[in-house]
Amino acid sequence: MMVLGALLPGCTEPRMESTVVFAEGSDSCHFYRIPAMALDKDGNIVAVVDRRYESLADLGYRSTSIDIGTRRSTDGGRTWSPQTFIARGDTSRYLGFGYGDASLTLAPSGKMLCLMACGNGRAGFRRGLKQTAICTSEDGGITWTKPRIIPFPEDLHSAFVSSGKGVVDPDGDILLLACVLDRDYPDPMPVPWPIDSHLFYSQDEGETWTLQREPVTTFTDEAKLAFLSDGRLFMTGRRWVYGPRSINTATKGEDGIWHWAEAALTENFAVNPCNADVLALPDGTLLFSYIKEEKKRAGLTLAASRDNGQTWTDILTVQPGSAAYSTMVLLKNGDVGILYEDGSQSTDNGYDIVFTRIPRRLIRRSLPSC
Repeated sequence: MMVLGALLPGCTEPRMESTVVFAEGSDSCHFYRIPAMALDKDGNIVAVVDRRYESLADLGYRSTSIDIGTRRSTDGGRTWSPQTFIARGDTSRYLGFGYGDASLTLAPSGKMLCLMACGNGRAGFRRGLKQTAICTSEDGGITWTKPRIIPFPEDLHSAFVSSGKGVVDPDGDILLLACVLDRDYPDPMPVPWPIDSHLFYSQDEGETWTLQREPVTTFTDEAKLAFLSDGRLFMTGRRWVYGPRSINTATKGEDGIWHWAEAALTENFAVNPCNADVLALPDGTLLFSYIKEEKKRAGLTLAASRDNGQTWTDILTVQPGSAAYSTMVLLKNGDVGILYEDGSQSTDNGYDIVFTRIPRRLIRRSLPSC
């Protein structure tokens, strides 16, 4: 375990604490990518990651499988259990068949769901990857069921669920966002990429799933969800250009369906087109973890919004050096945990997967005034 930025003796200043959860090259895996994280029913942290072995390449663009590994923490991210597997691919029987880009959600019953893209070396996202697999755990992420396939509609060219975490609405529906390519496009792909974000939800704790056919936003992928203080559903997603993020809000109707407003762009917020995350605090503040540098994946930054995601203000730098994907949870005591790809120590473009605990006092002190 490596701890960075802990409290100095006799110092009461709140400081961030960081621990390497998946170290590059550890546990017989060279490359780790795509962090996902959620709390179990007791508030313990479950962290999940792609095990990519000899190559950083995504699912479907490689000759070997990707597996999903996991570790748990029962002390707020300071120490972690040995690594185990949620799902393992099978290179021996299929051309690189595997699982990747996991998303975790805690269902109302306490069951934990892990959704993953799955497929083989012939089917990347551009080539028509459109299967999702689900594993479930009844014991807080210690043991998992075998993967079960959830097919997307056949008329779509490709689809996968955004990594990180899902949310649960007041009626117990589990909500995620899926990235959808409605048809094949010739190279080069238009910019911004013609990928849409669609709501993907389950009303029976993951037994069956529905893809909302009307897109939430267009030209947007790897989008994330959070609830606003007024009960509306908020989304933000990346566009494959440096500039504003896509945002939208939805209200749940009497028909039980989430109805979306007109999509917009953030007003004062230009960011790197890299996977990011959004988290709602109990007081209605939204936090956003994103990559600040324009030309490279570096400068993992925490921003805050007090106007429901319309405008944002940077409040903390989490990793000033090389960094990429991130995901956040609100811990039991009100601190914020962020799990992210940290490339600052790598010599070959790889990443450690690092957990940083941000004290609630530090966040509160850093927030912009109303």
